[in-house]
Amino acid sequence: MKTRILLSSFILAVLIPLLHPVSGQTVTASGNNNTQTSLQIDNDRYRWTHKSNGSEFNIELRGRVEVTDDDRDIKSLSDGGYLEISKTVFGSKRSVVIESQGGGKLKRSYYEGRTLASWEDGGKAWLADILPGVVRSTTISAEARVERFFKKGGTTGVLNEISQLEGDGVRAQYAALLMKQPVPASEYAGIIRSVSSKIDSDHYKAEFLRNNIGKFIQNKEASAAVFSATLEIDSDHYRAGVIKEALRGDNVTQDNITTALQAASKIESDHYITEVLTALLQKPNLTDAAMEKLIETTQAIESDHYKTEILKRALNKPNLSKRSYDNLIESTRHVESDHYLTEIIRELLSRPLTAEVITSASQILGSIESDHYRSEVLSRLLKQPSLNDNILATTLDLCKGMDNDHYKSQVLQQAIVETKTDGQLASVLQVVRSMDSDHYKTEVMTRAANRVKAGGTPLKDTYREIARSISSETYYGRALRAID
Repeated sequence: MKTRILLSSFILAVLIPLLHPVSGQTVTASGNNNTQTSLQIDNDRYRWTHKSNGSEFNIELRGRVEVTDDDRDIKSLSDGGYLEISKTVFGSKRSVVIESQGGGKLKRSYYEGRTLASWEDGGKAWLADILPGVVRSTTISAEARVERFFKKGGTTGVLNEISQLEGDGVRAQYAALLMKQPVPASEYAGIIRSVSSKIDSDHYKAEFLRNNIGKFIQNKEASAAVFSATLEIDSDHYRAGVIKEALRGDNVTQDNITTALQAASKIESDHYITEVLTALLQKPNLTDAAMEKLIETTQAIESDHYKTEILKRALNKPNLSKRSYDNLIESTRHVESDHYLTEIIRELLSRPLTAEVITSASQILGSIESDHYRSEVLSRLLKQPSLNDNILATTLDLCKGMDNDHYKSQVLQQAIVETKTDGQLASVLQVVRSMDSDHYKTEVMTRAANRVKAGGTPLKDTYREIARSISSETYYGRALRAID
């Protein structure tokens, strides 16, 4: 009866150190109570053991091994090489030992239990029966097999063999070896689609894409295939890693960016979606549509810290469209922290903006509950060169809604400095009525006194009328004397 080795993806995960050996490493994994797999690596020697339901399978390898074209025998071992394959089922053990004798000569031995048996009568057939399963379940002779399949059937031949392999770790190694062959760039996209569909593990899928990204991003179709493949990666960590690597190339098209944004929108982790959006913002060729979508994507970020980080970077991109600003304002509405909300508005107001954009920004200022942060932003808003009656009115309404007279006083004093007409100054003074503290009322009015003295009679009348709201005779007198 033909024997075949079937290894679960979980068990095969421990085989990956065969690809990246670390001396002295031991890896052990258990599939369930009846299954255990271990791998020991010591310099160039590998010992692999798999136990399951009363059976035990062992492979020990030293050196480089190559199998025959039919995968049923050992073709060669490097000088000093050694290979032992054994299987025990309910106490009955069989094993083959193949040793290099130098000069391409091999010594073959076959054991039944501890008894040396005939190679020709039993060992040859047993190895021929078991070896195809071994090579398709491990990376034994992988390099030589890939070279053979590529020479015979090109890229298609290797991909067909990959579909027959057991486990994502082994498939990934064969795919990596395929990319070391003289594959035409025109075939990269097909390789990406095929390998991505055959590998379930996000780790191995991402590893394959990232390790070959330097080649893939040089080809337009392959670059597109990489970004599309990220849509099939569930892990935020691995998806973000591939997208960031792919974005480093100069061959990134607008379609690639659209796909990257689509993949980013599926990322749940605020940290990783921020990494991807940051990488996108570093691209110089973002269109208005891409920027609008990118900023819209920030609405999915729950962390105020990360959302603020992206929105501030977005504001540094030149010539943002009106829709981008509108999306930014909408995303900012969902920022709960007064600290981060203020950071965004501060960044927004740190550059000359149109009155329309400032009006949009002022719409979210009411969300700032802290008088300290609100006063800081309102003061910056008042310093805008495009300050007009509408923006001033909005600013004063927001100031009026503040509870703390100290911060309210700071905003009003800044407004006095920035206003240009008697009418604007009168509107500032009207807000003094909303203050409870005679001290701060007087502070604001005396700050405006010189402007009032130089103004017209209506402004002076407004000043005197508002002064009457001061309860303290001392402060009232001080306010009136300031304009005499």
